[in-house]
Amino acid sequence: MKITAFYSFKALTEDECARLRDALHTFGEEHDMRGLVLIATEGINGTVCATNDVMTLWKKKIEEHFGDMRWNDSEAETHVFPRWFVKIRPEIVAIKKEEIVPQESHYLSPTEWNAMMHDDVAIIDARNTYETAIGMFEKAIDPKTQCFQEFADFASSCDLPKDKKILMYCTGGIRCEKAAVAMEKAGYTNVYQLKGGILNYLKESPNTHFKGECFVFDHRVSVDQDLKPSKRYSLCPHCGDPGDLSITCVQCGKSGIICKECSQKDYQLTCSKLCKHQFMGLQKRVVV
Repeated sequence: MKITAFYSFKALTEDECARLRDALHTFGEEHDMRGLVLIATEGINGTVCATNDVMTLWKKKIEEHFGDMRWNDSEAETHVFPRWFVKIRPEIVAIKKEEIVPQESHYLSPTEWNAMMHDDVAIIDARNTYETAIGMFEKAIDPKTQCFQEFADFASSCDLPKDKKILMYCTGGIRCEKAAVAMEKAGYTNVYQLKGGILNYLKESPNTHFKGECFVFDHRVSVDQDLKPSKRYSLCPHCGDPGDLSITCVQCGKSGIICKECSQKDYQLTCSKLCKHQFMGLQKRVVV
């Protein structure tokens, strides 16, 4: 199966959004596609999974509407999404700040990024803590955000010199389109972003300055340096964050994978929500 992530900021009317949603939903249903596509009056954003032949047709269809598109491609043996959705939303990447509108940015190719990393720069990760926990660029600043809507607050409170070169990155590039604007509105005058994000970087420059794995929003959980589905991480059954700690379930005795934070709680040493519920019920009866 081929997986591709893509986005484009292009103004659409509400009627155009509705027609495009219907057309793309029908196309995906007819071709057994899986994934999520978001459409808004500011453009389109999605990650989808299909066979190679169908993906070729899909890309052609998208480019008929949006022109040339940057595609971040990877592969998996089976579908990495359970269902197919095409939805209309207020934003294709939600920062919930009307004044933050993407504009032409200073993009860096992976080669240019590697060269500039040796300058006096600040590298900022525009992702959330459950993503940064499993992989980051060397010496990058982690904003410690729980959701992207918090990034504008980070930008306004950041105490870096305003004229310092700021290098920004995220998974596929879309969050940086708005995060870079947030930094500029906060007074930073030399803001650059990694074109195509981590996914494009690993395609061209694996096993260099990015350390660890890259979280993705599907059943792969993350991809390794070769953009292959993770063999290390699974989604923690209790909180949904990536986990790599092996346990023996205290309820059923089966093996499982949970995250570090949940492992600190005895009742979370279970392989599923069902086992957790059963174990907690048993403990209450014992206490009584």
